[in-house]
Amino acid sequence: MLDFTRLSLFADIDPVTPWSLPTVGVRPLVLVAVLLTAITLWTYLGVPGMTWRRFCTVLTLRLLALLLTLAVVLRPSYAFHDDQQPPSTLIVAADASESMTIQDEYDNQSRWQLLLRTLRENEALLNRLRTEHNINVILHRFGSEVADFDPQGQADGKRTDFGDMLHTLYEKYRGEPLLRGLIVLSDGSDNGTQFPPLTLASQWRALPCRIDTVGFGNAATNEKQRDIAITALNPVPSPVPLKGELTINAMLDAHSFENAPVTFHVFIDDKEVPIDAILVNGQKVGDGKPRLGLTVGNDVKLKITAPSEPGEVRLTLKVDPLDGEITAANNEMSTYLTVTKEGVSVLLVDKARWEQKFIAMALAQDPRIRVFTVQLRRDENAPDANQAELFQFDKQHYDVIILGDVTAKQLTGGDPRILRTINNMVADKGSGFMMYGGLKNFGTGDWRGTPIDKLLPVGLDVDGQIEGSVKIEPTEAGLRHYIMNLADRLEDNKRIWAQLPDMPKGVTRLGQPRGLATVFARSQAGDPVLVGQAYGKGRVLAFAADTTQRWRRNPEGVAAHARFWKQIVLWLAHQEETSGNVWVKPDTRRLAAGGRLGFSAGMLGKGGNDLKDGRFDVKVIGPNNVETPVLTARDKGEDRGVFWKSDTPGEYRLVVRGTAKDADGQEINGETTARFLVYQDDAEMVRRAADHDFLKKLAAGGGGRFHKPGELARYLQELAAQPVSQGRQKAVSWPDWRRTSLSGFLPALLMLFVALLSVEWFLRRRWGLV
Repeated sequence: MLDFTRLSLFADIDPVTPWSLPTVGVRPLVLVAVLLTAITLWTYLGVPGMTWRRFCTVLTLRLLALLLTLAVVLRPSYAFHDDQQPPSTLIVAADASESMTIQDEYDNQSRWQLLLRTLRENEALLNRLRTEHNINVILHRFGSEVADFDPQGQADGKRTDFGDMLHTLYEKYRGEPLLRGLIVLSDGSDNGTQFPPLTLASQWRALPCRIDTVGFGNAATNEKQRDIAITALNPVPSPVPLKGELTINAMLDAHSFENAPVTFHVFIDDKEVPIDAILVNGQKVGDGKPRLGLTVGNDVKLKITAPSEPGEVRLTLKVDPLDGEITAANNEMSTYLTVTKEGVSVLLVDKARWEQKFIAMALAQDPRIRVFTVQLRRDENAPDANQAELFQFDKQHYDVIILGDVTAKQLTGGDPRILRTINNMVADKGSGFMMYGGLKNFGTGDWRGTPIDKLLPVGLDVDGQIEGSVKIEPTEAGLRHYIMNLADRLEDNKRIWAQLPDMPKGVTRLGQPRGLATVFARSQAGDPVLVGQAYGKGRVLAFAADTTQRWRRNPEGVAAHARFWKQIVLWLAHQEETSGNVWVKPDTRRLAAGGRLGFSAGMLGKGGNDLKDGRFDVKVIGPNNVETPVLTARDKGEDRGVFWKSDTPGEYRLVVRGTAKDADGQEINGETTARFLVYQDDAEMVRRAADHDFLKKLAAGGGGRFHKPGELARYLQELAAQPVSQGRQKAVSWPDWRRTSLSGFLPALLMLFVALLSVEWFLRRRWGLV
């Protein structure tokens, strides 16, 4: 409400052009008005039949019309300034987590009781800020999530998540024009994991909006002693391609065990797997055991290789108990992880050639494919005695092995077991194998009679090259096969193959196809160029060309080259059939009871393309077999859903059924399941001591100060005296001639002007003065 005791009043005019110009001004307009008045007096004085009554009546009408004209020209208004401060906003966030129930304040009060008492004692000051200083004071409570403050509520939040609080309030209030500040009332025991609070504090400072903190609790209250605890576990990426690199992100506390050596174990479905690398607080651990340097919040990253079989697995991280630990129950944490079959690891071996480089570039465009390139010496007479270590067949499983222009002697380095290993990987484990053209491989090299000779789909009884320019022409079987489909339509596929450039330097001469091998492509002279077949559990290909990079002469050729090699690899890895593959990606696989789980869902068509028009039927099955349907909606290019009925701890299953149309118009469908754990979060009460140092850092990062509860009143008084840095006073005028709402007022003035002149003329005519 406007306070008229604090208004500054004055008259104001806003003349129209040209009277508003400094070179003209209002004075000439006044002279014109005086002159018109004088002419009017001279006109009517001495006229026959003019009495003083008639003279005054006519003169009054003329002068009123003149005044209306002057009002429109000068545009006078009644103006005033409001001396009150412009409206602003003060945000108060009260910590309502379980740690606030700890009774370590004076008179055996809990931290929450003292917080409520502090707010009651300052209620009058807060009301004065509202009524006298035009400050909108808004109170919130926060724990694991932000809500409106309820003075009758309880401190029952399962986590003190400062990052979520700062992020949520920032998104809510960053559009406010005048923010006076954010006051955080808490014990400082932060255990959020999603958003970094100190980084967000600097964002608040930049709004600008300062952050002040008020600390409750005792920093020496029953600090937990001698304990290693895993507080968070998050595998990335999730889902993970099979045999892909998996990083396990974990947070650990080390109360009284700072810098003590620890031992980590990672289990996949209760089977321990090797750890490839460990990073603690950003530092890579070399020889020896890792050490947790911080009391709380040690950031640990463990890198492992994902399982080689697709499906859902249980991932467990364990830390060996240390002597003197008060409990080992929190030394272990589990979550679920989906291993997808889209992951393909490829070993690409050749000497240094452009063909190898461009094949690797083409395969790297597909995130499902991981390429390991090895370049061997050109001199086969100088083999590497440690060649087996180079390929790491004992540590790394390869879905596909591709050999270029290398000899058996170069590949083995004098160790024939490498060739037997490759043969066994194809025959017994289902890996794919391919050899492509060169001057010293196939029949020209030393491969006859080796284990590689046995698995090749062509004989090695011929050698040499097919000289000259060679055109690769798909056979009838090839045109309809997955690896040769460079377009979805048969006609487009034929056209692209016909337009691809020839192999200008010829191709390697291949022997006759063996057994049930299929010839997918021939030269224009009929020589086999691409031949494939099954070998044991695997698939094998022989490709005579070694300069396919020459296809990359235009955008269509680049796309054809990339698609050809990607399909070669996927076919060799038995992963060409992905039609109807429904996928789901939960935001997390561990959820505190009462929390919300967001997830994304989608479908892959043939060739692994993501289908955008999928329709999904989603339900979550809880630990008591209670089914809850969940709706999904398209959001930022993906289908998203949120499950929130997670009050009961235990194992939950997220079941997604999907239907979509593939690129060829055919409708496909599928189903997938993802498990996640809902646990009763007890992290809030693990650390009972207040952390005022954190509150001081938060206030410093936000441009404010740390206060004790008794100092809040003085700070609020200082806040009331502080001027608002944003905005300025604005004069209010009536009438405001520039407002569009006066559009009906000006025509009314014109009508009144015409009416005055009409009445004046009517009276003069009636009185015989005209």
